[in-house]
Order: sequence, then C-alpha cells, then structure tokens
Amino acid sequence: MLEFMVAAPKFKSRFISQSSPRLTEIRPLPKPQVPLWQKTLLGMQWVSGVAAAAALVAVLPLYGWSALSQQQWSRAYDRLETLKRQERELLVSNETLRYRVTQQVQRAPQGLVPQTPQNVLFVPNEGKIATKTHFEGLPVTPPPQRTVNY
Repeated sequence: MLEFMVAAPKFKSRFISQSSPRLTEIRPLPKPQVPLWQKTLLGMQWVSGVAAAAALVAVLPLYGWSALSQQQWSRAYDRLETLKRQERELLVSNETLRYRVTQQVQRAPQGLVPQTPQNVLFVPNEGKIATKTHFEGLPVTPPPQRTVNY
C-alpha cells in the first residue's frame, strides 16, 4: 500500500501584510459632544427610574398589609358563618324541645298549672340587690344642660 502525503498550500493573507508596523500606543477615541436636550432626557430617565424604585418600595408594605388584612377578614368571615350556622342549629333544637314539651303537656298535664298573672312568682336576685346597696351612698348628679346653636 502506498501512502501519499500532500502538503496544504500556504496562502498569503491580503489583509495582514507581513511588513506592517506594530502599534505601541493606544489612544482612546475622542468623546462626541452630547447635546443639551439629550443630557436632559438622560437625567429625566435616571430621575424617573429612581422615582419608580421608590414607589415600588413604598407600595410593597401596603400590598403586604392588604393581603394580610384580606386573610384575616376571610378567617373572621368563616368564623362568623360557623357561628351563624351554630345559632340556627341551636334555634332549631330549642324549638324542637319546646314542641316536644308542649306535646307532652297536652297529652298528659300531670298537675301542671297554666301560667296566669295570679300564680307567677318573682324571686329577687341576691347578687343584684347586693350590688345596688353597695352604690347607694354615691350621689347621682344629672349631666349639665347644654344648648346647641347653629
């Protein structure tokens, strides 16, 4: 088997000349003059960016407060609905008991007397009497009379 070796041809670049001098100093390009209206617009852009960031920082706590208050309101509303449902259940059970007692009394009175003003007993509450006597020594003064003029 014979092997052939072929060498790649060497091309000379037309863009890089072999005899170009090397630069030793790099100078920055001069800055172009920016017109006043462009400087003003750039300043306004910076100020509006700062204002937007400040507004965002100011609004975030307000958003957090509103989300928290919404959550608390939701919990309180759920609790209110639960209490309303319990109240309805208690009213139904109370009326059911009243109905059963009434039916039982109508079937067999067993010595019960109908309620009339002559057989109603009033028992004074000792706790209320004691609190009233405790405050008897304090003078009661009516509020001063004030006239309102418009």
